[in-house]
Amino acid sequence: MKQAGASFALLVALVVAVAVLQPTVADRLRPKGYKQTVQKLQKFYVEFEAEVSREFRRWKREGVMSPRFREIIASSRIGTHERAPELRELPTAREGAFCGICRGFGGSVLELRREGASREEVYNTTVELCTLLNLQEEHICRGLIDLNIDPILYIVDNRPQLTSGPLCAVVFQSDACVLEDPTFSDWAVDIDPNGTPVTASKSGTPQRGPNDLKIVQVTDLHFDPNYRTGYNADCGAPACCRESQGIPEDPAAGAGHWGDYRACDTPWNAVEDLIDRVVEDHSDADYIYHTGDIIDHGIWETSIGYNVRSIAQVIDKLREAFPDTPVYNILGNHEAHPTNVYALGDIGRNDFSTNWLYHLSADLWSHWLPRATAQTIRLGGYYTALVRPGFRIVALNNNDCYTFNWWILYQPDALVTQLQWLHDVLLQAERAGEKVHILAHLPISSDCFSVWQREYRRILERFRDTISGQFHGHTHKDEFNVFYGAEQPEFAVGVAWNGGSGTAHTNVNPNYVVYYVNPETYEVTDFESYAYNLTAANLTPDERPNWFRMYSFQDEFGVSDLSPAGMDELIQRLATPFGRDDLRRYWEFKVKLADASLANGCSDSCLLNHLCEIVTNQSGDDRKCQELSDMFD
Repeated sequence: MKQAGASFALLVALVVAVAVLQPTVADRLRPKGYKQTVQKLQKFYVEFEAEVSREFRRWKREGVMSPRFREIIASSRIGTHERAPELRELPTAREGAFCGICRGFGGSVLELRREGASREEVYNTTVELCTLLNLQEEHICRGLIDLNIDPILYIVDNRPQLTSGPLCAVVFQSDACVLEDPTFSDWAVDIDPNGTPVTASKSGTPQRGPNDLKIVQVTDLHFDPNYRTGYNADCGAPACCRESQGIPEDPAAGAGHWGDYRACDTPWNAVEDLIDRVVEDHSDADYIYHTGDIIDHGIWETSIGYNVRSIAQVIDKLREAFPDTPVYNILGNHEAHPTNVYALGDIGRNDFSTNWLYHLSADLWSHWLPRATAQTIRLGGYYTALVRPGFRIVALNNNDCYTFNWWILYQPDALVTQLQWLHDVLLQAERAGEKVHILAHLPISSDCFSVWQREYRRILERFRDTISGQFHGHTHKDEFNVFYGAEQPEFAVGVAWNGGSGTAHTNVNPNYVVYYVNPETYEVTDFESYAYNLTAANLTPDERPNWFRMYSFQDEFGVSDLSPAGMDELIQRLATPFGRDDLRRYWEFKVKLADASLANGCSDSCLLNHLCEIVTNQSGDDRKCQELSDMFD
């Protein structure tokens, strides 16, 4: 989640925001004159960076902040409410301010390190800036920076050409932060040239049938072993309701038995109940997709041992629940330690390696997978498996493309490795006449590095007839994304479904999704989302939550089919005044009818932003959003 800071200090502290999901509304729309404003900002950044550098050097030389430097810091402080949302979901007007903070303070801390500052000096400086800029409370700043400072120092020391400009442009990835360094963009997947041009939207299987396969998706459980009923749910940290945060004086601020709408993760009893409900109510499921984020949001105090224990506990529960039903697991950004940090390329430091997680995953997942999958899991946490003749799973570890994965700054072209593997697997599947489901934790639109987004879209477009479905997690929302041709944006080429979350963090009800899949085309023909109302569940802590079928997509929206063409038809309808009620209903289901979100409501501009989220899959490409905006108005 993108946050306002960004000196080096801020970069490190920004990991906080990465953990804190669930903003209330995206801000995809660009106001008139936006491009001109961005052009003016580029000049401002240079001037601001120079002034911050001058005052920063004076502070380090004299040991006291000048009145002007304190004034700059005070004007740059973020609001406490801005700690949580991702940058892409904050108002567009704040993008330039955040990029300016990053450029200004980031350049100064980069200079400090390159002029010989020790780890201790950089650490103390960044903790002070993190606190003064209100990125988090001091103890959280200390924990986050201590966990992340060593890989970041390594990157800065070994990439002497890295400056604050591209650094901020990669991490913040907004149009207001322009990426001009070709080092980050001059790489590409080698695409097989035998594909057919996009001349129409991809159509598909009409309706749900009696022989459809049944696939259950469980995602974003975010199990917190430190969750305690009655403890402080309004603590202001990325994760609350924890034992160390004490019992609040106001009972209304206490954590509920089954979870909490505030910044709290999932108690073990709620994790068990969700998995048990799937077993009890969907014993005929053919497959389970478990799409990552087992670990909680206490990202300032994780460790390898801590993560291993939580991961093993959840996978053991899944193995107990589904001994004979194939479970296809993937990694979430929270599984890594430090959070989000997945090593890329040839680092040469074993202490920075993610191999511990890959080897653990290969061992824990082996109960359900062919032995051959272990090779790529141990290499990079991804794999492919033939589920049945004609049907293949490709399970990605696309957490490497997360803009908060610091290693993108070190060797961005290393991102090509897994993408090229994906392409090659799809090419073999095409030649074998197989259909493919792709599992990936991060939605392509959700803070993946823009160049990775570009290359993934090229692959998707080339193999659109082979890829029958995409399944994501991460956002905690019950939503979907539609992909359009890069050069022919009038044609829809793919659909990705999001399973929501087992956690209520933040302002959503827990849920899971049941998909119905045609046994010949392997396309989704319908899906049902199941949830429980957290308010009601916490009123009866001695009783299990009352799970209910929230909706059937086909029944609710009456689409001809769930193909890219069918979903494009729905989107066109949602963009008109006649579809406004359906769009509002889509938003209500997106937040899973959670009392906390429904109470906040969603204005027409809010609804339009949610509609734009469906069709925006590459940073900077807002063509479809603008088209829908024109229809909407």
